[in-house]
Amino acid sequence: MTSVYNIEFSIKHSIDINVENLSYVIDQPNITTSRLPCHTTDHSATTKTILDGVSFQAKCGQMLAIMGSSGSGKTSLLNVLACKNSTGTVTGDIELNGVKHTKHMIEHFSAYVRQDDRLLQFLSVKETLMFVAQLKLPTKLSRVEIVRKVDEVIAELGLSHVTATRVGGANIRGISGGERRRVSIGIQLLMDPSILLLDEPTSGLDSFTAHHLIQTLSRLAKNQRTILLSIHQPRSDIFELFDKVLVLSVGQTVYYGETRTMVDYFTRLGYPCPELTNPSDYYMDLATIDATTDETESRTTEVVENLLEAYRRQGEEVHTGSDTEVNQHIKEYMIEGATEIQVGYPGFFHQFTVLARRHFKNTVINQWALIVQTFEAVFMSLVLGVVFWELTLDQRGIRDRYGFMFMITMMYPFTNTLDVIGQCHEERKYLYFELEDKLYGYFAYYFSKIIAELPFHFLFVSLYFTPAYFMTGLQVDVIIFFTMFGIVLLLVYVTRSWALAMAMIFPNYTLSSTVSNILLALFSVCSGFYVNLESMHSGTRWMADVSPIRWAFDSLSLVEYGNVTFACGQIDPRYCIKTGEEALKLYGFDGDQVWMAVVILLGNICGYQLMAILAFRFIPQKPYGF
Repeated sequence: MTSVYNIEFSIKHSIDINVENLSYVIDQPNITTSRLPCHTTDHSATTKTILDGVSFQAKCGQMLAIMGSSGSGKTSLLNVLACKNSTGTVTGDIELNGVKHTKHMIEHFSAYVRQDDRLLQFLSVKETLMFVAQLKLPTKLSRVEIVRKVDEVIAELGLSHVTATRVGGANIRGISGGERRRVSIGIQLLMDPSILLLDEPTSGLDSFTAHHLIQTLSRLAKNQRTILLSIHQPRSDIFELFDKVLVLSVGQTVYYGETRTMVDYFTRLGYPCPELTNPSDYYMDLATIDATTDETESRTTEVVENLLEAYRRQGEEVHTGSDTEVNQHIKEYMIEGATEIQVGYPGFFHQFTVLARRHFKNTVINQWALIVQTFEAVFMSLVLGVVFWELTLDQRGIRDRYGFMFMITMMYPFTNTLDVIGQCHEERKYLYFELEDKLYGYFAYYFSKIIAELPFHFLFVSLYFTPAYFMTGLQVDVIIFFTMFGIVLLLVYVTRSWALAMAMIFPNYTLSSTVSNILLALFSVCSGFYVNLESMHSGTRWMADVSPIRWAFDSLSLVEYGNVTFACGQIDPRYCIKTGEEALKLYGFDGDQVWMAVVILLGNICGYQLMAILAFRFIPQKPYGF
């Protein structure tokens, strides 16, 4: 089937998969050796066999179901086929149309749909597919052609009636679970893959939705695709839709063959399916070791052992590449063209532009988050304004101003770090898989995120600083106002940067927020508010020198106190602080310069951003618990 765009990269080829004697062993300490004597692999104390001598063929135009209980090796088999096994040793042969499969080849000709749907909840179905299409499809395609391709995928998956509906998720109302799963499949279909691998596609769906989804996959298979999916125990009408079945138990093959012959096969072995019983349920139970009690474990182990031995005796033929009709042009294309498949695909600047638009749009549509963050900024500003209302220019006003300068550097930056960390860990749920699928590059995503968030950062800091400034009665001067606003803006961005670095370095919210809060506490203690900098121990003075809160507090005080005078009132003029310069000298800030504080804050931003981007690039951004 040739794409309507007449582009070589979009041509879908007929591909058969041949797997022979596939084994997969991983390192795992303290492994419990299986009680099955048929396990011939030598288990040491540090290895575990996940797959053992698995052989099968998946033909173009057919749908192969990989069945088995939990831990049987279904997902591991798909991961090995998709070259997503990051650890372990794989032996055996995997061929695509007689050509030994490589990671580069499988990435070009196949697509992998994971068990969990990782989608942006606030985008519509069409927006989701459009953004992915702009990131995946060749840049030579016009927008009209991209829209046409997206519409084709939407129609093929039966999603036309929900095109403009929000995707939704656990806490956001949107499309149904089955429709969400089809959107995940649609993302992978945009490049017209010849091979489609799906891990438990019916997981979490009701029986009707699951049946509808498998019908859709069956229709996709007929359209010149090779489809392999893992499934636990499908109901009978779903089971009948599969062309072939591969049943696994403890990583070995219990049955491989056509769906319609499976009942006869097990009947010949002495295990007929009882009447009014779903064959897939019955034979999955038969191929599962029940370790509830020693008695059931011994009995079910014996049954599984008999099934494995019977399958080996049968010598079930698995057709290899020699029996596959291979189009020579396709074979040559698969071998020689593999190194050129990235030509014409989106580069950094294209990815950056698309991702920035996606991030900005997703943020704008998330109205509740905007409302909460707006309320947070305004509320804290009003609290500061009320507490420090109309500060006076007398001796009490000296200390009150000093307290306000410190509190404005603490309140919003503290909550802001938690917001940033929470958002990063929420994004990690889909970010890791999109990076693994090579949907975009690390740097394109990182810089697009930074740029797209700048307008909101500016807005929230404005809402935080402006009301408090005028409510407290600070100097009414345009230059002073914007200077202090710029300092607070820089400080908040420093805290955003270090929070981003903590989120990228540490794998879960609790750990990253704890480390960030400890850092914030150390910076605040060494800010010069609680203890005069000149009184600090020489061994801890360096902490003040690197504390962004100290430098923001310092520079705000320099700006506000620089040109003010204070009334003595009833205090003896000999003991009265008359000018801002005297107050700065008392608090130990008299030797500093505003420009130096600004430079140090900018240096903090650059340092933490560099730390964040290096952590993002070299530390796997896998969601905690996956």
